[in-house]
Amino acid sequence: MPRAFGPIAALCLAAAMPLAGPAAAAQDAAPAASLVVGAKVYDQNGEEVGRIAKVSGERVAVSIDGNGLVVPKSAFVKGAKGPALKAPKAKIVAVLRQAEADAAAVDGALKPGADVRSADGAAVLGKVSAMAPQGAVLATREGNITMPRAAFFLSAQGLAVKVNEKQFLEGVRAARAAKKGG
Repeated sequence: MPRAFGPIAALCLAAAMPLAGPAAAAQDAAPAASLVVGAKVYDQNGEEVGRIAKVSGERVAVSIDGNGLVVPKSAFVKGAKGPALKAPKAKIVAVLRQAEADAAAVDGALKPGADVRSADGAAVLGKVSAMAPQGAVLATREGNITMPRAAFFLSAQGLAVKVNEKQFLEGVRAARAAKKGG
């Protein structure tokens, strides 16, 4: 499977979909039967973009030049040649490249000793104490917690997680309670 499905999954076509013009919006949705592993995927203009690598529920992983893009089934329209994404290939590739650059920037910052802030940057939630196969271990005032790599992004204030301070603390407490109860 291509290397970038995990880090890029949340970013990719969500950013590209608003770029589709009215003509793409007026097209019929791609039939579910056409969204199968190995099927070629086209852009809104009929140019080949990649191939479907995996279908899981309402998500479809598309392999594009050795990288991965995960999109909802609703991102596809019925194209003349087969399933098509609602954006031109150049925009899809640009979004993919930007997501790769963003992921690389986070990887560079996600090191032991780094402060981790809330999404709004207002609070330091913890400090990266170690890297783990599941993500990064954060030392917080609530104790250590492992956060998945996909939870992090690089904000103007530095390394951050995609929640505010209240949501973070509620999540940590809920995880602790579930661990004690189960």
